[in-house]
Amino acid sequence: MKQKQSSTLTVICYAAAIGLAGFSGAVATYGLTKFAPGAELVVAIMGVLFEAGKLTSFAVLHRPIPRMLKAGLLTVGLVLMALNVAGVSGMLSNAYEGRRLAGEAQHTQAATITTAEITDIRKQLDAADAQLAQARVAVIKARDDKARVKAATAIVDKAQIERDRIAGKLREATQTQAQAQADGIQAAGEFAAVVFVAQALGTSPDATAHVVIAGISAIPDVLAVLLLLAATRQAPPAKPVAQPVRRVQRRKITKRRAKRIANDNNVVDFRPAA
Repeated sequence: MKQKQSSTLTVICYAAAIGLAGFSGAVATYGLTKFAPGAELVVAIMGVLFEAGKLTSFAVLHRPIPRMLKAGLLTVGLVLMALNVAGVSGMLSNAYEGRRLAGEAQHTQAATITTAEITDIRKQLDAADAQLAQARVAVIKARDDKARVKAATAIVDKAQIERDRIAGKLREATQTQAQAQADGIQAAGEFAAVVFVAQALGTSPDATAHVVIAGISAIPDVLAVLLLLAATRQAPPAKPVAQPVRRVQRRKITKRRAKRIANDNNVVDFRPAA
């Protein structure tokens, strides 16, 4: 029963190690394809072979092979592990930085455009207010002339309509600016966990994110190697248990030995004397 459980656990260790190494290797290989555009197939095959070689090199470390060969296999395996960690952390860092910079760029662009638009609209509104004020003054001055009053009133109505239109554009631009600020706050809220950890540690959010990403990226390969070493390690052979000799058997052996010794002592030597 114990042997069956041990074999099942070994199979689970192998499967977990291969799965973890395969995942990290796939992500790292995808990152390597960015360095060789047009050779994605070659890089993919090379990544698969690297992962197989890395797992095999760690699996044979327990075998009785020369130390120099063990050192070489260990060095190459560690180098491949470092490449995997760098590839995975690079992918995660790229996603993190891309999302953060995209949010900041969108917020900054929207805020800049909206601020310039609001400034321009306010200038137009000031001009419309000045024109409306002049038209009203003209109405007051032409109060004795009905024709002039009618014309001035028409100018006032037109200026009022223009002013209301510009005021409506100002309200829309203000709402757009408020929406841009809200989007910026929401984008920053996506990294609230990073900011929380950074404040707790007293570091910058970017440095904290990079450290966390590097640690998470190293876990799959390190855990895969540890599981593989645990699965390939052979248990030491069990020591044979000495069976206790019964007292009866000891007595028989003692009597037989005593009888043999007595017989040997009673043997007569019939050889002639020299």
